[in-house]
Amino acid sequence: MEVLQYLITSREKSMRKTRTALHSSRGGLGDETADLINRLIGVNALSEGEIRNSLAIIRAAFEKPETIQPTAGEPSKTLLLLRHLSDITDAGDLKQEIDETIAYFQAR
Repeated sequence: MEVLQYLITSREKSMRKTRTALHSSRGGLGDETADLINRLIGVNALSEGEIRNSLAIIRAAFEKPETIQPTAGEPSKTLLLLRHLSDITDAGDLKQEIDETIAYFQAR
């Protein structure tokens, strides 16, 4: 959780280009990543940078489907988180990025 919090709150511009892999002893976290992010942010507001970092983490969590735990392969929690992020975002370009990510996961 501490590593995930650091990745979300990191102010580095290159965060979206950094490869991040979240794994447990059972494999990649996939959809569980959205659950962890939800628990971390709770009712706190996120900055645009934190939302962009969260999107990068979510994408990375599903980047290698062959490594994802069988129970975490469906992006149901991820889609809920993305819809929430879209609802709380006013920035047009960021909202578009979130909507594109939602479309990507819906097409999976």
